[in-house]
Amino acid sequence: MKGWLHLPASFMIVVVMIFVVNLALIAWAITDLLQRENVKYLSKTWWIMIIAAVIFGSVIYLLLGRGKDRGVSHD
Repeated sequence: MKGWLHLPASFMIVVVMIFVVNLALIAWAITDLLQRENVKYLSKTWWIMIIAAVIFGSVIYLLLGRGKDRGVSHD
C-alpha cells in the first residue's frame, strides 16, 4: 500500500516550503496584530482564531484586517 511517503522528493520539498512560509506568515501576522491598537472588521480575538485556524488566514489578516499604523512616527 502506497502512502504519502512514496511521493516524489520534489513534491515533498514544495510542501515543506509552503508549510514553513505559512508558519512565518502566521508569526508575522500575530506579531503585527498584537502591536496594533486598532484592527479592521473583527476583534483581535477573532483575527487570532482566523490566523491560527484557516489555511493562509494570516494572508487574509495582512490584506484586510490591519488597522492604522501602530503609532510609528514618520517625521
